Amino acid sequence: AEIKRAQVDGMPGFPVYTRKVHTDASYLVCAQKLLASTAVIYPQFATHNAQTLSAIQVWAQAAGIDDYEFQCLHGMGETLYDQVVGPAGLDKPCRIYAPVGSHETLLAYLVRRLLENGANSSFVNQIVDEAISIDTLVADPFAIARQTGGVAHPNIALPADLFGLERRNSAGIDLSDESVLREIDAAFALQAMQPKHAAPLLQGAVSARDSHAVCNPANHHDVVGHVIDADLQDVGSALAAAKAYAMDWQTMPPADRAQLLMRGADLLEQNRLELMALAVREAGKSLPNAIAEVREAVDFMRYYAAQVSDELNALALGPVVCISPWNFPLAIFIGEISAALAAGNVVLAKPAEQTPLIAYRAVQLLHQAGIPRGALQLLPGRGDTVGAALVADRRVRGVIFTGSTDVAQLINRVLAKRAVVEGAEIALIAETGGQNALIVDSSALPEQVVQDVISSAFDSAGQRCSALRVLCLQTDIADKTLVMLHGAMAELNIGNPDRLATDVGPVIDADA
Repeated sequence: AEIKRAQVDGMPGFPVYTRKVHTDASYLVCAQKLLASTAVIYPQFATHNAQTLSAIQVWAQAAGIDDYEFQCLHGMGETLYDQVVGPAGLDKPCRIYAPVGSHETLLAYLVRRLLENGANSSFVNQIVDEAISIDTLVADPFAIARQTGGVAHPNIALPADLFGLERRNSAGIDLSDESVLREIDAAFALQAMQPKHAAPLLQGAVSARDSHAVCNPANHHDVVGHVIDADLQDVGSALAAAKAYAMDWQTMPPADRAQLLMRGADLLEQNRLELMALAVREAGKSLPNAIAEVREAVDFMRYYAAQVSDELNALALGPVVCISPWNFPLAIFIGEISAALAAGNVVLAKPAEQTPLIAYRAVQLLHQAGIPRGALQLLPGRGDTVGAALVADRRVRGVIFTGSTDVAQLINRVLAKRAVVEGAEIALIAETGGQNALIVDSSALPEQVVQDVISSAFDSAGQRCSALRVLCLQTDIADKTLVMLHGAMAELNIGNPDRLATDVGPVIDADA
């Protein structure tokens, strides 16, 4: 579980060894340190491995150390400890321990013990396997470890290499590392002192005009920055530029487009602390969610780049409008853009009006990566003005939308009317919300149910299209599960998401 979690979280490495022999060698090194400190420590060695036990016994005897004991789990290792306890054996004490509690509270513990001892590499498993020789069972772990050179198991991919040669996994951040937290604090403090600005990013110039403030949803007195919204003149200018550049971008070799997307992903990752700070202050993201936001954006770009890197040029749609939501202001924003760009379409990106600053910075970085302005233009503004004008224009040949069902249906009707008039269909990809239910029967582990309910219903303050809305519990387990759920909800910390202790941040605005 630790290895898989590290891979999924994009950690630099693993918190555990990937070879059993390295774990065995580490245990023995720790045992030596404990035996060397018996003046202040009473060592207790819990093991069912005869080789490990023998090594400890030999070292202790050679050093004249007698003040220690062995331990074993009740019902396990009894044959081994028959050779240890009493004058007929090694005459060493063995403390037998056993978990105490109800079936429900002990089940997870017992399953873990069974998984450990049932593993192919487990001594308890191997000792009853007639195909494994005694010499193999008692082989010196240090000698075997030296043969491996101490390197990780070659068949277990490092987190960065999770997707093999296709693409690199996005890098995560370990929030349990105090030095990392200090780095985040310093970066966030620096970003807070630098007022942010956003405006249309077009192929042509943008006229000077008034801007309006973008405030932190967790603290309305905190002005994160200011934005100049696009107007109808900007929309017309952007559409003309997109149509003019569409063929140039479409005919660019897919491998070249993929290279630009990969470069853009790298720049997003290199500037992740700045983007995280914006996700927290502008969108109300918690720190873990801010990390996930940047990682998902990076993964999207690398994924779509990898999909087309070996493809031949195909016919693109032409200018595509990407309208993204505020609840994933970077991840979905970049996901829509990178998919359209990878396929050879020029993009007109309209971010949510609540979160234009992070979108502006992301597009700046993509332009810096080499994606031409003609291929990617940013048009911040309201949906009923900028978005409506873009969707209604006959030069737009596709729309990618993430948001409410009502708006998606409105866009669909507009495009359907256009299709009748123009005699050609306009592509629409829409992802909307829903009434998500979780149905739980009596076979489910209540602790897991509560954990999943809390995560789904309250992560991002419940502002996700996938958030749990309806919980259906079988009568047999309802009372117990609800008591546990109420207790877990009472422990949730609601507050400013820039604090690591915060579990639930703000809703984005009064309408939410």
